[in-house]
Amino acid sequence: MHNTNKQLNREAKWAVLLSLGYLVGWIIFAYLLPQGHGLLGFPLWFEMSCIFLPVLFILVALLVIKGVYQDIDLEEGSHE
Repeated sequence: MHNTNKQLNREAKWAVLLSLGYLVGWIIFAYLLPQGHGLLGFPLWFEMSCIFLPVLFILVALLVIKGVYQDIDLEEGSHE
């Protein structure tokens, strides 16, 4: 059970870090980029924060799921 708690804590930390990373990235791209248009013709801040950043974080989340997350039997030990 100790290893299960350790793994669950590890996964929770990664989830929080990814969420905070996304929030920081969105704020940087939405508020700190210079004026201008991006590759798709939208304002640069919109393209970066609402199109490219979500795609990037989908890929990062897939990598984290493959590398960090594990399939855990949460009902372990509850069988009578």
